[in-house]
Order: sequence, then structure tokens, then C-alpha cells
Amino acid sequence: MTRLWALRAAVWATCTLSLVADAAVSVKDTPFTGSFGSDGRACNGGLHVRSKTLEWISTYRICKPGSYRLVEKDLSGRYPRIVFRIKNHSRQCGLEVVELMQVDLRFGQWHANAYPSMEAYEKRDQPGWIDSEAPDRQALSCVMFENER
Repeated sequence: MTRLWALRAAVWATCTLSLVADAAVSVKDTPFTGSFGSDGRACNGGLHVRSKTLEWISTYRICKPGSYRLVEKDLSGRYPRIVFRIKNHSRQCGLEVVELMQVDLRFGQWHANAYPSMEAYEKRDQPGWIDSEAPDRQALSCVMFENER
């Protein structure tokens, strides 16, 4: 009887651990998606992040749906943050890196920064880099709100 109970307990524990591990993997591997809008002068338009494509249509930028790869992703902290690198972006788009950081959970407010190159993204905190007049250094910074709220 004790062996049967021990076997049942072992089977139950294995099944439970398997379900927990599957749930953890599926949440971790779930792609980030969202639709965001802004009505600021330079930012008027929408940013749409789908499971395999990113699209940003605004006053001065037209980034048609294109594939991307994740550069950074930390959705666990107080201010979730995710960074995308657009593959094969067009000249009309002019953006290569898009950074999203949630700044207000209640209202679905996000801060979106877009950079013309990976170099501009990597050097964004260096003095004089972002404030430069050079087009290859200028970032687009927008306050956006989730459209689904």
C-alpha cells in the first residue's frame, strides 16, 4: 500500500511540474504584441507590434509592416521595456531600432523612442549624441497610449 501511494505521489508531482514548466515556457515565449497611438505633431499616427512584424505610421515616418528581431526584453519590472530592431527597413521609414517602455500602467501609457541605426541606439546616452543636428543621430521620441484600453 505504501509503495502504491508513493508511486501515485511521484506521478502527481511529475505531472504538476510538467504543467508548471509548460506554462512558464509558453508565457516566456509568447511574443509581445500591441497597438499604440499618439496625437502629437511629429508622432501623430500608430505603432503596431504584431507577433512577426512591426509597423509605425506617423507624420514624418512611414514604416510599413516589416519583420524584426528582439534586442532587449524585460517585461517583469515596474516599467516593462522592449527593444526591436527592424530588419530591412525602407529609406522612407528611416528607423532601425524602436524602444518601448511602459510609464503608466493604469492608463496604458508608453514611451516610444526610435533610432535611425543600431549605433544611434547604443550611443543614445553619450553626451552630445542625441542632441546633434546630424540626421544619423536624431531620435524620434513619442508618448503613446495602448489602443485596446
